[in-house]
Amino acid sequence: MGTGNVENRGRQIVGMLGGPTGSGKTAVALEVASALGLEILSCDSGQSRQGLAIGTAAPTSEEQRRIRHHLVGCLAPDAPDSVAAWLERVESILATPGPDLLAVGGTGQYLLGLAKGLDPVPAPDPELRARLQSRWEQEGREPLWKELVALDPTPPHDAWQNPVRLLRALEKALLLSRGATAKGHAPLAPLAKIFALALDRAALQRRLESRLDKMLQNGWIQEIRALETLPLDAPCWKCIGYPELREVAHLDHVPAPTRQRIVDATRQYAKRQETWLRNKLHPTWVLADRPVAEIASEIVTTLREANP
Repeated sequence: MGTGNVENRGRQIVGMLGGPTGSGKTAVALEVASALGLEILSCDSGQSRQGLAIGTAAPTSEEQRRIRHHLVGCLAPDAPDSVAAWLERVESILATPGPDLLAVGGTGQYLLGLAKGLDPVPAPDPELRARLQSRWEQEGREPLWKELVALDPTPPHDAWQNPVRLLRALEKALLLSRGATAKGHAPLAPLAKIFALALDRAALQRRLESRLDKMLQNGWIQEIRALETLPLDAPCWKCIGYPELREVAHLDHVPAPTRQRIVDATRQYAKRQETWLRNKLHPTWVLADRPVAEIASEIVTTLREANP
């Protein structure tokens, strides 16, 4: 583990750190990576895009100088992407010599892909996805759900409630029914120890509100204005807070109702992240409402025992 493998083999992902947004993953990861001689693999779809550093709470330049981070700011804000493409980028990193990695982030599908691989899926079809989105807006849920079940009798369990999952599942089913080639991906870190930071609801709420205020003070609205020329269906506008702030970017302040909408959306997202981790990855939960050094020490001890 650490830097001892530089000349002997490719890198390994020795641990994963997840948790709800705002729980303090970046600060803890820096301490863990520093103690073990690791570099950090970002597992955050928003932080992977250029021009979204403030609103996605990406690691700062100073933090990235302290510990090298991979896959932060590596994509244009409007570039297409997928879990499969992200895993291919990770695979390329693992094939190079260098320190082992700590995978850190809140995108559950990325963490799941590392741990369990990716079932065969066809390449994305942006035109089909756009047509399905249009149908969703015009027809609603029921017709699309019936079409999905007709093509796939065992659709994702959350597709009925989650429009994004429903449209993705229907896109996949339609492409496969038309003979599209599907490509899977083997797990890249099947043995890595998985941790997740845990906070009670009240503590997380306070952190999210404080973080939002800091983001706005640090120029989040200016970041939004720099993206305004991008089309409304660009991936950057799917990140929490970006569509809400786009609506008020012409103002010299952020109205209180807009701020509250962002807080509510972020809190709901954090809850979904916790549920995903609990149900899909069964991590070791680590209490995060205490000093960063204490949290990191607990994770470091476990990783040293697991990777002697």
